[in-house]
Amino acid sequence: MMKKGLLLVLAIFASIALVGCGNTAEKNDTFKVALVINGSKTDGGWSQIAYDGLLKIEDKLDADIAVSENTKASDFEKVFRNYAKEGNNLVIGHGFEFGDAALAVAAEYPDVMFVVTSSTVTNGTNVGSVSNFNLQAGFLQGSLAALMTKTNVVASIGGMEIPTIAKTLVGYELGAKYINPDIKVLSAITGSGDDANKSKEQALTFISQGADVLMANANAAGRGVYVAAEEKGVYAIASISGEFDVYTKGLIASTKVDMSTSIFQVAEKVQKGTYKAAAENYGVKTGIVDLVYSPTLESTIPQEVKDKIEDIKAKLSSNEIDVIQLAPEEYR
Repeated sequence: MMKKGLLLVLAIFASIALVGCGNTAEKNDTFKVALVINGSKTDGGWSQIAYDGLLKIEDKLDADIAVSENTKASDFEKVFRNYAKEGNNLVIGHGFEFGDAALAVAAEYPDVMFVVTSSTVTNGTNVGSVSNFNLQAGFLQGSLAALMTKTNVVASIGGMEIPTIAKTLVGYELGAKYINPDIKVLSAITGSGDDANKSKEQALTFISQGADVLMANANAAGRGVYVAAEEKGVYAIASISGEFDVYTKGLIASTKVDMSTSIFQVAEKVQKGTYKAAAENYGVKTGIVDLVYSPTLESTIPQEVKDKIEDIKAKLSSNEIDVIQLAPEEYR
């Protein structure tokens, strides 16, 4: 009898152990996604749009998320490695500069998926990349600028000298000259994505040279361009997303470069197990790149201008306007 009782007790403990193991496995099965950015998640531009995508992943995919802000280049590999050790299923490096770190750490953690934005990096197994069609985004901005200018002088101001920004500025000039081959396009890269005063001074210089429509692709520093435009009574065009509720007097439009949706779509595929590591591009055709107008200032844009922009979108989508062929070879 005692032997039977002992067996019963052991069976109960075994059952408890199995239940405990089941709970642990369920916890380990939680989808975990980490984001690494070299800026602030509240910069109103490049870094924030990625963080918005991460929040969408948390909300819609019921994921555990983590973010590393203001990450220094010397720490890229260490941060990636730590996230892999912590059991993240997907680690996202937001920007082409994370490519080397992703490749290095991915070799050590074959069961973790690494995705780099604005890059063409891939190892075909557990490193992939997703890019927005920045040439198309700039083309839309430049087209609008050329359609709205009264001085026949427009300008573009970039922050950091990186491929994504450089391609937007090149696209801007292509779009402006598509509308008017004789238009004057001023362009500069300030070297900072944080110094709004530097961007403002550059904007004021261009305005003094006749520019009455200015595009900014400078992350948080772009706000200096919007301030200068409002002070001088000219128009500004934002990149990625427009802070229309703040800059109501001069910020007329913004490209919607919806990297947040691109990031979410990649994460969704990773969770389902359908993601194939590759280099992917998203543009006007997929709805990731678009041009949107300020709710406050949209009434100042003539209908014929809006119609022309819609026509250009259709031609970009169908590749009738092939910006890759129009661009200098080094930006293709």
